[in-house]
Amino acid sequence: MKKAISTILIVLLVVFAFAACNDVAVAKLNPVSNVVYENGILSFDGASEATEYEVAIKRGSEVVYEDSVSDTSIDIESIGVEGNLVVSIVASNGKSKSDAVEYSFTVLSVFGDVEIEAEDYLYNYGTGKAGSNFRNNPLAHKGAYVGGIDDAGQGVYINYLCPVAGTFDFTVYYCHEGTGAHQDMWVNGEYQTRIDYTENTGWGGASFDAANVTVQITLKKGWNTISIMKNGDSSDNWGDYAELDYFVIHGDGSEYNADDLLEYGETPAYYRLEAEMGSPRLKNKNSNMYMCKNPPIVQQDGLVYSNGFIMGNIESNYDGVEWQFNSPVKAKYRVRLAYAAGAFEGSTPARPSFIVTQKEVGLARGVDFNDMTTVTFDVLPYTGWGNVAVAEQTIEIVLEAGKNFIYCLKLDSVNSGIFQLDYIDITFVEEVA
Repeated sequence: MKKAISTILIVLLVVFAFAACNDVAVAKLNPVSNVVYENGILSFDGASEATEYEVAIKRGSEVVYEDSVSDTSIDIESIGVEGNLVVSIVASNGKSKSDAVEYSFTVLSVFGDVEIEAEDYLYNYGTGKAGSNFRNNPLAHKGAYVGGIDDAGQGVYINYLCPVAGTFDFTVYYCHEGTGAHQDMWVNGEYQTRIDYTENTGWGGASFDAANVTVQITLKKGWNTISIMKNGDSSDNWGDYAELDYFVIHGDGSEYNADDLLEYGETPAYYRLEAEMGSPRLKNKNSNMYMCKNPPIVQQDGLVYSNGFIMGNIESNYDGVEWQFNSPVKAKYRVRLAYAAGAFEGSTPARPSFIVTQKEVGLARGVDFNDMTTVTFDVLPYTGWGNVAVAEQTIEIVLEAGKNFIYCLKLDSVNSGIFQLDYIDITFVEEVA
């Protein structure tokens, strides 16, 4: 009997000991308290038994920071998060945990200086020129710059998401050889200011000594288009010549909530490819050679052209415009076209065709696009010369991830008449597997 009682006692002691150990293992710690975000520091009162704190910060559904820390304060500015955030903090000591405490806070961003590379916003790659408009040079800022801006209307076309509205200093870094040149700046389709290049730096090449000039630029909150382009009149060779390295938008130091910009999207609603900003394709009627040169027509006589120019002389087979465009992924895009076309005796309605390649197409005498996939507009109504209309029809093209060359051409094979081209808008439709 005594042996049985002893056995029962031993079993009970083991059970109690196991239960006691288990209680220690799963015992909950007290949660943290008094979570505060102030002056860039997130702080809280710790739990007495805790040895560390499991911290996770979310922006929306995305975890932007996750770590185990021993301190009860975190330098939020040093980890580079911004916007509307939610932090979750769990006190921990081995297997013992507390309930999670959540705290919502907002980290404001500061509008500081923004650098913009000219070559990143170059639609005129210049595949038909001896030296393309895109020029590699390790001495240039970020290793490249834009040259060969030869005709009026040519330049760069920037899409920029501005966090606040206002007027800011805008610095242009350039090269010029001579006694002076100038270019125009258009913002959101409106002429804004003239940029004068007064320093004789020499052209970018074996040596690269960019000068700079600062003007003012007025931007709205959200997406802005900024075009910097050669312009003037025949007396000064349309502004003479200058090469573009990079630009700086000087922020005013104002604070903003980065999440307020989410409504504008990660990319513009559409990309506008101005005809004059592309690389023109024109057949020389004397030599039958295709040239990368076709000065556009400047806005005048009460007519209205996007960015102030329209491309004309699209009259012969393969005449048109080439644009270089980088797509982040392989995707389908919708194309909307703005054009003008006039009727005359024996004329044929315009049917612009689009071709996409990833390889440069030179300007040899026998250049031939016939072996490439072509997407062609239906017959477009006459509008009258210089009278721009947006075609009701749209077409779709597929762009590969990375560099693409987009051509809008007159093709005899589809019996297209002559036309003038103002711009195309391309809109992302869907990613292609």
